[in-house]
Amino acid sequence: MPHVTMYTTTVCAFCLRAKSLLGQKGVEWEEINLDEHPERRKEMIQKADGRRTVPQIFVNGRGLGGYDDICALDKEGKLDSILEMDPEKIAPPITAHYRVLILGSGPAGLTAAIYAARANLNPVLVDGNEPGGQLTITTEVENYPGYADGVQGPAMMDDFRKQAERFGTQFIQGQVEKVDLSNRPFTVCLEKGDCFTVDALIVATGASAKWLGIESETRLRNRGVSACATCDGFFFRGKPLAVVGGGDTAMEEALFLTNFATKVSVIHRRDSLRASKVMQQRGEKNEKIEFVWNSVVEEVLGNEKDGVTGLKLRNIKNNEVSTLPVEGMFVAIGHVPNTQIFKGQLEMDDLGYIKVNSGSTYSSVEGVFVSGDAADSVYRQAVTAAGTGCMAAIDAERWLAIQEMN
Repeated sequence: MPHVTMYTTTVCAFCLRAKSLLGQKGVEWEEINLDEHPERRKEMIQKADGRRTVPQIFVNGRGLGGYDDICALDKEGKLDSILEMDPEKIAPPITAHYRVLILGSGPAGLTAAIYAARANLNPVLVDGNEPGGQLTITTEVENYPGYADGVQGPAMMDDFRKQAERFGTQFIQGQVEKVDLSNRPFTVCLEKGDCFTVDALIVATGASAKWLGIESETRLRNRGVSACATCDGFFFRGKPLAVVGGGDTAMEEALFLTNFATKVSVIHRRDSLRASKVMQQRGEKNEKIEFVWNSVVEEVLGNEKDGVTGLKLRNIKNNEVSTLPVEGMFVAIGHVPNTQIFKGQLEMDDLGYIKVNSGSTYSSVEGVFVSGDAADSVYRQAVTAAGTGCMAAIDAERWLAIQEMN
């Protein structure tokens, strides 16, 4: 086997996801935790050609990039070859039938798994490309019942997962590529070629972070542009930073970054925050945080060698253009539902959220139940996602019982 090196940090959702992917392939790696070995940060940045995000993964000294990069290589069928895996030991595509298949491993999916497993439905859960969901890139969770002193997002999702495993949930690492809901049993196929037929499908695919969608943001991603302060904030110790957004996520990112930055500029297109009062007050009281109101990012300044050097801003009230010197930009402007694979098969609203019957998780296709942020454009909280995950499992259990009686 080749020598695999992975640079990580202690709280890093994408590191956990990379480990899960490599672990599924039976690959061992040398882990260098940069929180424990901060003296090796410069080493990683040099080896990674200037990238300032974790994880960074190397195979026999060759840089593969981060989690998204190895996912892309796996999807293209190239990762197994790079890892020098024996073709005879690569598992062939799986064909199987399940009573209940759950798509997604955030609060909704894992809660559905707990309830379905306790109902002896033998659920199988497909992790998706973001095992643990959005909470794995969240620092302190203070508003989930049962955690009186708060809890780190990744630790909370680990608790959820262990509870689902305790009752017998089977987990499959992978990303769904296509579904066929035109006939029952439904067919679900993963990117790696596995295909399943299922009697009942619970959709808990959640949502993913939005990006600004400008060319310079894409070009400088991993070189000063990030969507995860907990993953990458430590690379910017002693530097001025910017956070784009005005909700709770933006304030949480900004507050976390004050542990490293000399100053954090919060850029928001309105003249007031959308964040909760508690988060607003914390931000306003922090001396390191300043607000740039009524402004949008027109361009991220910098180059691949030096990284981000500043932001070109435009005031939407008077169209004045200014330059803000920063060395990192963290994007926190909301999320988009991960429902693209269901377009044309399930009824959705204009934003891509799947429609469900009032007071239930029933979708427009009988036997498909939808929970969490895939259907919720209003609340989008961990506790409401868990609640609808419970509802989806109960709806699926009762629906299956009726089908089997008939």
